Amino acid sequence: MKTEDLNLANRINEEIKELDLFIHSAESVWTGKIIKKDSIYIFKSSAYGCFTSQEFNMNTTIKNRVLSVLREYLKELREQLASI
Repeated sequence: MKTEDLNLANRINEEIKELDLFIHSAESVWTGKIIKKDSIYIFKSSAYGCFTSQEFNMNTTIKNRVLSVLREYLKELREQLASI
């Protein structure tokens, strides 16, 4: 295995661990929150100038749909790691 492949595998493996932990934690509660930031997607936005932070409270249905998307992405990461 080349060094580049090993580095890629390590990065993918770290992302898998982080996503696994998040999905496990999110599945354990009934509700969740998506927080919008202008140019990138993160879980918290900070107020800036005339812009206040934005929040969207998810009910159980939408939370489970978001988790389904994350599970699919996790599956793709595992497949990518296995193919290295």
